[in-house]
Amino acid sequence: MNLPEFSIKKPVTVFMIVLILILFGTVSLFKLPVELYPNTSFGQISIIIQVRGGIPPTEVEQLVTKPVEEAVATVSNLQQLLSISKEGESTVIMSFEASANMEFEALEVREKFAKIKNQLPKEIEKPVIAQFQQGDVPIVIIAVTSEKRTTEDIRKIVDQSMKEDFRRVSGVANVEVAGGRERKILLEADQTRLAAYGIPIDEVTSVLGSNNLNLLSGEVERKRDRYLVRVQGEFETIDQIQNMVVRRMPEGTVIRVKDVATVKDSYLDPNEYSRLDVKPVVTIYI
Repeated sequence: MNLPEFSIKKPVTVFMIVLILILFGTVSLFKLPVELYPNTSFGQISIIIQVRGGIPPTEVEQLVTKPVEEAVATVSNLQQLLSISKEGESTVIMSFEASANMEFEALEVREKFAKIKNQLPKEIEKPVIAQFQQGDVPIVIIAVTSEKRTTEDIRKIVDQSMKEDFRRVSGVANVEVAGGRERKILLEADQTRLAAYGIPIDEVTSVLGSNNLNLLSGEVERKRDRYLVRVQGEFETIDQIQNMVVRRMPEGTVIRVKDVATVKDSYLDPNEYSRLDVKPVVTIYI
């Protein structure tokens, strides 16, 4: 019995089959979600660490990349480990097996990384550990502009408030900011003066680093409450940096930072530009 003959002899059965297909199609039309960017996992976890000071790739590899590689190399279900070291940035990309539970693997990676985080240089920025590929295209791009503020002022507002707020949103893997120059305190050392006083540049940076601290130093416990004691020692003005004592000479004189270097409240040289209709803006990539 072929299909036409079956349809003629059993019209009720054919009608029921067609009705069931229509019913399933209708339910699927309204219940099946449609996503332009479906929540899929690529089986990769990236650790991206920015390093201040323009450290060359060889030192980034030795001081940052290798310790991170050794820490995460023992993660379970790890299939491939790829690292990229370039000036001021270290990237470690871990690829996992298809059967791996990525939520569990991400937790394990964070635990492994936390053990060696304190061993990394102080010049590193806040590390980014997320399940995304560095080459992924952002799904939302926001241009921030103002008629009264400069792009440097806008960049400061975005970095201090908006960037962290977007990172806390569920499902956001990373937030990058472009445009506007970052405010930095620049110290231009005078090699001639350093040589005249016999002071190496490392001594200057060590003094500044040890006196620019904001650390938890202890606690005071009482019957009903407990107080945390912090050491507030961060520089607040340019004058404080300039007047910091670098070395005390045997004859009683002191060598200050301003005697061997020039301190400027300036901005880093731009290495990227952001435009909207030819107008400079600050762009947020989510």
